[in-house]
Amino acid sequence: MRAQKKDPDFKLEGEWKKFVREVNGVRIYQIDSEWMRTNLLGSWNHGGHGYVCEFIPINEIWIGNIHPDNCPCKGVNDKREISPRYFESCAIHEARERELMSRGMVYWKAHQIATELEKQIGLLPDGYSENYEPLPG
Repeated sequence: MRAQKKDPDFKLEGEWKKFVREVNGVRIYQIDSEWMRTNLLGSWNHGGHGYVCEFIPINEIWIGNIHPDNCPCKGVNDKREISPRYFESCAIHEARERELMSRGMVYWKAHQIATELEKQIGLLPDGYSENYEPLPG
């Protein structure tokens, strides 16, 4: 698998990338979505990890701070902000997808399983609807 051959010393850093937490050796960041779309990937959507995006280090998950202009998500506010619930749901999705792909599963299957996990956890009504209510607990 090509992703596992990545240079472990390669890191993209800057003010556009904010560390949130580390879970099981995987670092989760919130990134400036507009910076990302302008400088690295014009088609950046909501999140990604090192088994899907060649520029993301293998032990990182990146989640954007705003929805894209043409986002199909429902209930997005005027500033297009990603809510804490959306961030957490996306982090769960990306972590599960990444974990499955690290064991050799193909993207599409891993994506479907991760989407089902998001639905089960229920932070969002579905994967395409925002929810600005406070997080539980």
